Order: sequence, then C-alpha cells, then structure tokens
Amino acid sequence: MKAKNFPQLALLSLVCVACVQNPLAQAPAASSAPNTPTPTPIQTPSISPAVQTPIAQEPVASPAPNNPTPTPIQTPPIPPPTQTPIAQKTQISTPIPSQTSLEVAQKTTNSMPPAQTYDLRVIDKQLWRRLTKITFGEDSIIVTMVITNGSKEVVILNGENSMYLYDNYNQRYNLLPPSNNTQIMIKPGTTLKGQFVFVGWLQPKADNLRIYSTINYASKSIALFDNIPINR
Repeated sequence: MKAKNFPQLALLSLVCVACVQNPLAQAPAASSAPNTPTPTPIQTPSISPAVQTPIAQEPVASPAPNNPTPTPIQTPPIPPPTQTPIAQKTQISTPIPSQTSLEVAQKTTNSMPPAQTYDLRVIDKQLWRRLTKITFGEDSIIVTMVITNGSKEVVILNGENSMYLYDNYNQRYNLLPPSNNTQIMIKPGTTLKGQFVFVGWLQPKADNLRIYSTINYASKSIALFDNIPINR
C-alpha cells in the first residue's frame, strides 16, 4: 500500500513545485490585468479643448467691425468748407471797392503834391536867405527857411501882415505868424531858422510859387524867393 502511494505523492510534489516555480509565469497574467485600465483613461480633457475653440466667437468679432464702417461716412464735414469760402469772398470783395473809392476821392479832392526839397539861396539887402523844404497840407503850406540878418539894424519881415505866398495863378496865401514873434523880427548878426506856415491849400493846377514880404514897414514888398518850382 505504501509503495503504491509514493509515486502519487511524488507527482503531487512535482505539481506543487511547478506551482511554486510558475508564479513568475502567473505574474504576467496579473500584470495584464492592470493593463486593461490603460485604454480606459478617458481623456476627456482632450474633448474639453475642443469646446474651447470658440467657433461662435468668430462670427461675433466679424459683425463688430462691420457696424463702424457706416459711421466713418461723416458727411457733415463736407458743408463747412463750402460755407467758409463763401464768407471769405464776401469779406474780401467788400473792402476792395471801398479802398479804391477812397483813393479816387482823395485824388480828386486833395490832389496835393508831395513834399518838395530845395536848396535855394538868395542874398539881397544884407539878408541871407535859404529855402530847404515845402510841405503841402490840406489847409496850409509850410515853408522851411533860414534867414540871417547881415545888416546893423533890426529887420522886420512881417510888418502889418505883409508876408505871403503867391502861386502862378495869383492866388495869395497869407502868413500865420507865430505868437511869440508876430512881426518876424531878426536882430543884427543873428539867424532865424524855422517853419513859416501860410494859410490855405495849394490850387490843383499851380506849379510855381513866390514868397513876398515887406522890410521894416516899407510900402513895397520884395520877393524873398521867386520862381519856386513844384514837382507833382
């Protein structure tokens, strides 16, 4: 009985040995079990980025720029340039005729010659005379003269209002004497230099002047300056 059972025990031991040695072979079977979850990782995050691709935002951005496009057509700035040139034309056109009319009126009414410069010199009866300038105003004629008394006596040039201008049309312009020397007295050896004002405006056609005066209450006037030309 015992001898027969031995080989069965040996077989059992071999099987058990094989079972002990084969765990290595069984390990891969166990490792294969955890490999099953590898396909299972549900990569839902990969799906979520697909949601982030906002397809709806692209059409929203496109209509936004389309709305301002009609607004740049600001027609209101067009009328201002049309209004400004019209106002300027009216402002520029109005003063031009007024200036020209004023110039024409001045020429017709005044027609005064410009200021004349001279260097006229005369020596007569110990009176050294020099005329340097004549200015024509609207109501006066101003003559700049230098007169030296070379005699030994006082000389009076405007005794009894007898100093005046004559033009070549025999128009007389009386002297307006200064308040401090109405008779134009010049002491011996002294020189009188000043502007002699004659009342009145020069006639438009006059082109020559003469200056007359009495000396020391004489009855007759003499020409201090004769044939004074007027350049127009």
